[in-house]
Order: sequence, then structure tokens, then C-alpha cells
Amino acid sequence: MKRIVAAGGLLAVSVLLTGCGLGNLGPAAHHETATHQVKEKVTKLNVRGESGDISVTEGSGSTVQVVEVARWNDEKPETTRKVDGETLFVSYNCPSSMDSCGVDYRIEIPKGMPVDLEAGSGNITLTSLTGDITVTTGSGDITGKGLSGKKVFTEVGSGNAELGYTAVPDQVEMRGGSGDVTIHLPQGPYDVTAKAGSGDRTVSVPQDPNSSHKVVMSTGSGNIKVLPN
Repeated sequence: MKRIVAAGGLLAVSVLLTGCGLGNLGPAAHHETATHQVKEKVTKLNVRGESGDISVTEGSGSTVQVVEVARWNDEKPETTRKVDGETLFVSYNCPSSMDSCGVDYRIEIPKGMPVDLEAGSGNITLTSLTGDITVTTGSGDITGKGLSGKKVFTEVGSGNAELGYTAVPDQVEMRGGSGDVTIHLPQGPYDVTAKAGSGDRTVSVPQDPNSSHKVVMSTGSGNIKVLPN
């Protein structure tokens, strides 16, 4: 079944499939893919996921596109996309606590848009972003490639975080629990602070305590790596 829905500033196209499995929840009886084009003015993205993955990249346009891949057994997840104060809030809810459901997000944003992303057990992937980044996960991993924004904050519980920058950032803070945190940086120098509980620390970029480019890395039992590109 295919349906097209237009409401407010959103255009949605969805396709319903059955008998498929997807994502961290394993096999599910149903899944549905829906594409939403956000026509309203948006200057920031805020996504709250649970077990689903979140992938964000920049496009050449001036609007935000949200692709949702929902999966469930008994009750379909309730998805929400709301613009408030020029911030796009994206989230979902499972109607029944006894039913396994989840939503993966693939989102394309305009260049330079800041993002604030949170996932429980899902993974977060960032590709070629030029804006500021705030990302937190529980047991999922954080991966970023081709980044060039000025500020980034990441926090992971038991997952790993690895970021790659193509331009020198001004402010980096990466926190980890039992997972590793790694960042690849262009030529510095940087003012680096690296604190690991029982993990190892490797800092291979040029350092200068007076540098305006600050890098703060901390973990519990995970390893820390600050590496040149």
C-alpha cells in the first residue's frame, strides 16, 4: 500500500511493507518508510530516538528532508515532526511498552545547520556537516566523517565515538563510559586535555596550552585517541 499525505508544512510519502526485519530490534512483522519534506523555516535540528539509528548529512537545498523507517509487531510507532521557534523537533513513541517498535531516521539538512541528536541503543552517523554538533547515545556508536563545524560535543555510554574533521574546530568535547573516543584532526596546534580512568591515552597532534582550539576528551574505562588526519 502506498499513500501520499500533505499537511501543514510537511509533505509525506509512505510505503507499507510486511514480513520484513530491520534495525536493532531484530525481525519485525511490519515496517514502513515515509519521506517528509519540511517546508517551514528551520534553523536547528533536534532528534530524539530510542532504539533506532539516526543518520544526518547536508544537502544543497534550503529545506530539511526526513526519511523515517518504522518497524513494529503489533502497534505502529507514533512519529512526530514539529517546528517550534525555527527548531525542527523529531521523535517517536511506541504505543505499547510490551511491543517492540522503533524508527530509523535518515535526515538531510541545509549547510551549516546545528544539530542536537540523542539515541538510546541506536547508532548515530554524521556525514559532511559544517554546523555545530551535540550528540548523546546510550549503548549506540557515534561516527562522524568529513566534519568542519566549529563546536562539537559527544557523549556515549557503552558505545564508541569516532569523529573525523577536515577543518580545524574551535571547541571539542568528547565523553565516553566503557567505550573508546577517537578524533582525527587537521594540523593544529591544539590545547588538549585527555583524562581516561583505566583506559589508554594517545595524543599525536601538535599541542599548545595557549591555543584557541580546545580539545577535551574523557572516558571511564575506554581509550582516548587524538590523531592527525
